[in-house]
Amino acid sequence: MYKIKIIGVGPGGPSFITPEAVAAIEGADVIIGGGRHMEIYAPPGRESHVLSGNLEEILDAIRNRGEKEVAVLATGDPGMYGILKYLRTHFNPEDIEVIPGISSVQLAFARLCLPWHDAVIFSAHGRPAEKLAELAGNVGKAAVLTGTDNPPEKVFEIFGQGGAQREYYFCFDLSLPSESIIKLSSGDVFPDDYKGRHNCVMVIVDE
Repeated sequence: MYKIKIIGVGPGGPSFITPEAVAAIEGADVIIGGGRHMEIYAPPGRESHVLSGNLEEILDAIRNRGEKEVAVLATGDPGMYGILKYLRTHFNPEDIEVIPGISSVQLAFARLCLPWHDAVIFSAHGRPAEKLAELAGNVGKAAVLTGTDNPPEKVFEIFGQGGAQREYYFCFDLSLPSESIIKLSSGDVFPDDYKGRHNCVMVIVDE
């Protein structure tokens, strides 16, 4: 039986997917991924399943794959707050092959020309932003993946309540045509034009 291939497709733009990932997708019989990924990467004529909260259905499709080769597409890198953790709870590691991808965090630090070996990485998806602010209170450099429940303006406000003077970089829609980056300092007013844009990596640096 073929291994389940979990494939990192990068931060969004097709130029950031690796040749190995492209080859693995082309060789798969079954493609599983988010709607945007399927539109961009799924070859026509293949069995496909759109991943949108229907995790039990996806698990059944993988378990019943037989001799079909399955590719699961993951945003960025599968191990960076991605689907790898979930699938490891249902399948043995020896049944999985991970093809890494470029994460949005990597790209954010690259765009800012900042080293990130000393950065702490948090995800605000589905978790209390107040807890993130507490965890990040004493770190000198951090990246925060924002989400619909914790958009960047909310996280910026909460972090600002700590009193520390910091610089904040908001990297929106990285690798996409709509990519933009803004810089704010503690005490600044978050611009209205960017409110609600949750596809964002916040990079926080102590002054």
